[in-house]
Amino acid sequence: MGRRVTAAVLASALAVIAGCDRPSSPTAPTPAPAPAPAPGAQFATAGDPESDGGATWTLRGPVDGTGVDLHGVLMKPPGAGPFPAVVISHGYGGSARQFSAGVGRAMRGWGLVVIATDYTHAAGGATGAPGGPNDLGASDANVVRASATLSVLGRLGYVDLRRVAAHGHSLGAFVTTAFAAAHGDRLRVASHTAGGVRPDGVPIDAAPAVTQAGLIRTPYQWHHGSDDEVVPLALDQLFEVALDASGVAHDGHVYAGATHDISQLPEVLDRIHAWYAAHGMF
Repeated sequence: MGRRVTAAVLASALAVIAGCDRPSSPTAPTPAPAPAPAPGAQFATAGDPESDGGATWTLRGPVDGTGVDLHGVLMKPPGAGPFPAVVISHGYGGSARQFSAGVGRAMRGWGLVVIATDYTHAAGGATGAPGGPNDLGASDANVVRASATLSVLGRLGYVDLRRVAAHGHSLGAFVTTAFAAAHGDRLRVASHTAGGVRPDGVPIDAAPAVTQAGLIRTPYQWHHGSDDEVVPLALDQLFEVALDASGVAHDGHVYAGATHDISQLPEVLDRIHAWYAAHGMF
């Protein structure tokens, strides 16, 4: 789920869209380097990541200079690997467990290791660290949480850290966009459903700004329902314009008559799989 965006903000986003030019030359992607594990952090898992529901994990201590106290879900295909991986990010009122049960299970079926953590906008309110209940969506705290999952992947021994993707839905889409803007050098490809960006200076709770989208160099695919009343399509249309302007490889799809909950539509998942394949994930 996500938080509704006001009509005034929607009008502002549409005005920005109308005033933007669209160059057409995409830049070539750069393979992601392997991030170093955080030696001072305590990491533990419980359960079998190859089981239907996957394993749980915890990470506590310093990661990239920030103290974290995180928990989440880890799923892997059978075998020794090395496997590509995807960081998946849940929406408002969701959880790592909930998003892994749907989108995560589908992506594991593609041969991906799937990792998810709970964000500040999880069901039941913010838990762990960093961040609190006011740090929703694309907050700095949630970007740190997403980035910390890379430290977990670096400890596993069966993940190819040159092939890591990021994907999110709704507020998790906002996290994914901000994550790709801040740490795109660690990601090979990214995607989201029901997300987008806000015009600079326009207060939309938890949404990344258009200037953040301009920092993205990761090939990026987005999906949005035409009748989404939670996160209006105009925010992803503005995101499209920002990606056009930066010249990054990108692809967008609008689903006529669809509302907010499009994350598990077969055509959405098929297009994400094809996008990942086209950018070297498989």
